[in-house]
Amino acid sequence: MENEASSAGGGRPGWWALLGVAVLILGVLLEELGTRFGRLYLTPLAWTGVILVVDGLLDASGRSWLRNRPGRLAVAAAISVPSWLLFEWYDRPRFWDPGGPELWWHYHGLPPWPERGIGYLWAFATITPALLLLAALFEPVAARWVGRGEGGRMPSELGWSLSAVGLVLAAIPMLWPSPYFAADVWIAWVLLLDPINRARGRPSMIGALEAGTRARPVAWLMAGLAAGVLWESINWVAGARWTYTVPFGGGLKLFEMPVLGFLGFAPFALESFAIWAFLGGRTSDL
Repeated sequence: MENEASSAGGGRPGWWALLGVAVLILGVLLEELGTRFGRLYLTPLAWTGVILVVDGLLDASGRSWLRNRPGRLAVAAAISVPSWLLFEWYDRPRFWDPGGPELWWHYHGLPPWPERGIGYLWAFATITPALLLLAALFEPVAARWVGRGEGGRMPSELGWSLSAVGLVLAAIPMLWPSPYFAADVWIAWVLLLDPINRARGRPSMIGALEAGTRARPVAWLMAGLAAGVLWESINWVAGARWTYTVPFGGGLKLFEMPVLGFLGFAPFALESFAIWAFLGGRTSDL
């Protein structure tokens, strides 16, 4: 770790947690007052606030990324952009065709280009950092719930078989775009990349389970569900927003998200972890 123990926060949240609360409140006020900035940028502004709040809470136990390793948090933000662009590609696989299908989510009220690109970059850059910080916040709780396992070594043949299955699942929605392949998208990349990360010595869920660290995957699943509720609640009041179409149960919604769709946030968090680890995450970051 990067001298984290010597940077302990003294048992109190970092002052930037209050700044994050102020940013969240300001974003909602700007949107409710009808300002152009609030209408267009509530989502990335609010998620910047969430990151500040969660990191400030982590500082109480000396685990703040902003205090101890701000450069690594910036790396996570940089990785976050191409990570989410991958899923945007799945949603609109024929992106070169202006009339191409958007399979699951649809954006409304966005500004014209190039301003739209700035909003995309800001919003997409918050996804992986938010999940990393939420998972770190939840991991001690998860550890108390599930304890430690005995661990053990998974056969490498099983790992490569999981990667092969993930590769097939990742390819199918690209070759045959269909709204019915949402489940493939949300599980393919963790199956594909996690065994590769483990073989490369990168952070991996398989490696955590082999070490008996049950809390890590549980914490990331919790982070995905919590982030999903937060994302959708913010989106619900945003002017620039997204809506969904799903093949099953689309009429039963919580905020704008069909209730069944919330099942995708937990595996999405595991995929975000796998992509982050593959592109540059380090064991010392955890």
